[in-house]
Amino acid sequence: MSSIEKLLIRGIRSFDPDAASVIEFYSPVTLIVGHNGAGKTSIIECLKYATTGDLPPNAKGGAFVHDPKLCGESEVKGQVKLKFRNVRGQSLVVTRSLQSTLKRGGKLEQKTLESLLVTTDPITNEQVSISSRVAEMDAEIPVQLGVSKAVLEDVIFCHQEESQWPLSEPSALKKRFDDLFAAT
Repeated sequence: MSSIEKLLIRGIRSFDPDAASVIEFYSPVTLIVGHNGAGKTSIIECLKYATTGDLPPNAKGGAFVHDPKLCGESEVKGQVKLKFRNVRGQSLVVTRSLQSTLKRGGKLEQKTLESLLVTTDPITNEQVSISSRVAEMDAEIPVQLGVSKAVLEDVIFCHQEESQWPLSEPSALKKRFDDLFAAT
């Protein structure tokens, strides 16, 4: 059975770009509580981003990475790093990086940088890394977790703005269930 162990967030939303914030997850359950604006939703969005590669629906125009204007910079890098155990109990770390750049006219531009999946080879004990440049990272992480991407998107890390999908029109609902149950 797979499990999530630690999440490192740097430069995402209100998380400081110069200091890493680490959240440790405990078994069998971890509760995330806090005042409004404390970062609870950002933590869930970071978990979803790390596991699926999908940005939250409200992240268009660079809103996911810490705003460069707030720290007086023209460019801010954000990073989400997730340590987890796959279905075989092997420890893996996925690192996803983004960059937000302040363009002329005050417009923000956000781009995804390279992603890495790092593990230790059980035979040689050497570190092995897979880059998003040579592998489809968004498909690999759900396989390692033993959960489909649809389940991660629509059930486990479903964003609050998309949580009403069970009440959507029949054709959209059918498509979601087909994705969830891998039906064709």
